[in-house]
Amino acid sequence: MRLSILFLFLIVACRPAPADVSTKSNQIDYSTMNLSVTKMALVGKAQKEALKWVDYQNLITGLENYDHSIGMTNELIDHVDKMLKLEDSAFNDQTILSRMLVLKTRLSIYKSYLGYRIKTPEDSQRKYNDIITALDQLTDQMNWFKNEFESSNRETLEDLKADLDPDKV
Repeated sequence: MRLSILFLFLIVACRPAPADVSTKSNQIDYSTMNLSVTKMALVGKAQKEALKWVDYQNLITGLENYDHSIGMTNELIDHVDKMLKLEDSAFNDQTILSRMLVLKTRLSIYKSYLGYRIKTPEDSQRKYNDIITALDQLTDQMNWFKNEFESSNRETLEDLKADLDPDKV
């Protein structure tokens, strides 16, 4: 009798769990959402320099192929981490570094959100759009740094050199 009860208990305990219906109904269809796309483009000197910056190009390519998975989000965060080193970059400036940190933070928030069991399309859309906004702000800062800030500094330096040269007076 005990053996049959134990056997019955093992059969009941080892059967597969029923499929959770709520997870299937809570899937988000990203293709039907109104997700932002980047509105900023690099121009002039910033574009020339960015084409040489492999880590930045990897980030842009990763965003173009983004599938809203935690693994792909981790890859994007890794690209931003590599960009943050700024060792071989022509964009070595504190303002650009700050914008990259904001982008990394937005990606990390979205990655955390992707791990939630209950998600709403509105929250997903808002958090993803925050990533695109951070990327646009980074792009704008890169444009400003290369096309305006460095040019005005170069002109000021040339003016100062001309003031010091007694032959040009």
